[in-house]
Amino acid sequence: MNQAMNAEMMKAFSSSIKIGLVATIDDNGEPHLSVLSTLQGKDEMTLMFGKFVEGLSKQYIIDRPKTGFLIMNPEKAFWFGKMKYKSYTKEGDDYVMYNNQPLYRYNTYFGINTVYYLDLIAISDKYILPMGQVIGNALKVLLHKNKFKRDESEPVLKPWAAKFTAKLDTLKFIAYIGDDGYPVIIPIIQSQSVGTSRLVIKNAPYTEWLSALKSQQKVAVLAFSMSMEDVLMKGTFQGFDVKGYGYIDIERVYNSMPPIHKYIYPLEKNSEVLFAEKDTIEL
Repeated sequence: MNQAMNAEMMKAFSSSIKIGLVATIDDNGEPHLSVLSTLQGKDEMTLMFGKFVEGLSKQYIIDRPKTGFLIMNPEKAFWFGKMKYKSYTKEGDDYVMYNNQPLYRYNTYFGINTVYYLDLIAISDKYILPMGQVIGNALKVLLHKNKFKRDESEPVLKPWAAKFTAKLDTLKFIAYIGDDGYPVIIPIIQSQSVGTSRLVIKNAPYTEWLSALKSQQKVAVLAFSMSMEDVLMKGTFQGFDVKGYGYIDIERVYNSMPPIHKYIYPLEKNSEVLFAEKDTIEL
């Protein structure tokens, strides 16, 4: 791992056409994954991103500063690493720069309202997503995933999300918390849902990286498309078998898409609101 960004990284990260992912630690001490495409380098030792919608990840970063990230460009080159929250501002040159970008300058609904700064801890070399291997392993998962299907007392993923996460061309990334307390992000595009409550995963093509996952470890998986559709699933990884297949039991589902970011599974129960007679207003 590198301790600073080089010129190639800085140039790649400055583009607004990229995938920027940030892994944080939620209130349960478990990983949380967010799409933050404004993530870029400020200098070789500092990253920053602009906030334009409210979500849990920004508060998680402030409360628990250890953070992981992954940036992927349209050519499928990607870098991943660790960073630590430092500060934020609601004014200044970076604030102006973000709001002058074409995506936000003429956007009536979403403007950048806060800029966050993070110290770079470590960053990987550049990797190219091996699409041939990814597709090959995705087909293997497709052929074997039904043996991991289980009986379900209630649906976990909604029909749209179940279909979306089962598609071979949906991008997927997994996050877990490493031994040093920093979240780690790894591409797992080969994974697919089976039923509504499980994700099946093959450890290839990143066997070495995924070997760090432990059975019964809490993970987060973000399914994402280039048309900006996404869904976040959290659950327990159940380990890999001798053939390299494993699965994740989905326990929580989070809607990451605007306008409302919130958990959509488990379902919140509706409760009756009762008013006392003295609270009645006469017209």
